[in-house]
Amino acid sequence: MRSRRRNITVFSISALDLFAAALGAFILIVLVLFPYYKLGGTDVSFEELEEQVRKRRLVASSTQTEMSQIRAIQAEIRLLDKEFRTAKVNMSTIEDRIREVQKQTSDIQIPDPPPVPRPDPKPVPEPAPIIPPRSTNQGVEFSILGLATTRKEVVIVVDMSGSMKAHVSNVSQALNEILDVMKPDNRFAIIGYRGGPTYDSFPSGGRFTPATPSTISQARNFVSGMSRRFGGGTPTQNAMVRALNMRPEAVILISDGAPDDGSPAEIIGNVTNRNRGRAEIHTVAIGDYTSDKNLTLFLQELANRNRGDFVGRAR
Repeated sequence: MRSRRRNITVFSISALDLFAAALGAFILIVLVLFPYYKLGGTDVSFEELEEQVRKRRLVASSTQTEMSQIRAIQAEIRLLDKEFRTAKVNMSTIEDRIREVQKQTSDIQIPDPPPVPRPDPKPVPEPAPIIPPRSTNQGVEFSILGLATTRKEVVIVVDMSGSMKAHVSNVSQALNEILDVMKPDNRFAIIGYRGGPTYDSFPSGGRFTPATPSTISQARNFVSGMSRRFGGGTPTQNAMVRALNMRPEAVILISDGAPDDGSPAEIIGNVTNRNRGRAEIHTVAIGDYTSDKNLTLFLQELANRNRGDFVGRAR
């Protein structure tokens, strides 16, 4: 008996429907997601990516270097902190030692020193007597303020310090008396001095001028203006050296106070050594000279050691 033939159907209509529906769904999903496809990709080329990688490596390397520097600084800070702590400990030890030494020294009893015997007071020497000027005798050229001399070239050295402001009229009168007795064959010069030292001279230039009526009149005008320039200290030594440099035959020093550019003894020695007996040095004390022993002794000794006279004018 012949067997009956069977038709085998692999896919049924239902399976085809299922595949068609799935394909349609896939196509629909593709159509929906297609606009977003490019957004998920990149337009950066491979070379640009390599450049970005290189830059990031450089940044990473720089960061590593900075981190290494930071670690080195941190290590240095730790070392300094350790040294500071060590120094602090040492300082504390030194302070403890100082307090211990102070405590030990405070317990030491220092005996009072023995009394020093006072020396017997030395008697104060009496000032040298005021020596009157030599009297005017026959043969004397002229007498200036009672100072007798035969010299014809005379330098008048005038103290113009601030203290001389109290004796303006006395100084002017003394200088005019000197000018009154000048003769035509006399030659003279006036040097005023004050702190600095600063000098006012007649005639200017540090030279002698003949005692003519014209020069005497000019000298009186110079004398009348001197008082307006009084001020400062008393550099007598410098003024005397300046006068002796002119090689005069006589010098007349007029002052109211002891010099302040050296000790009186040094000035007397220096002036006398420079003079070497060539010029007579006469001295005139202005004002209340009897109460100023230093001034009186200075002017007396300076005159005595240089063949001159000393005289005082109280008013």
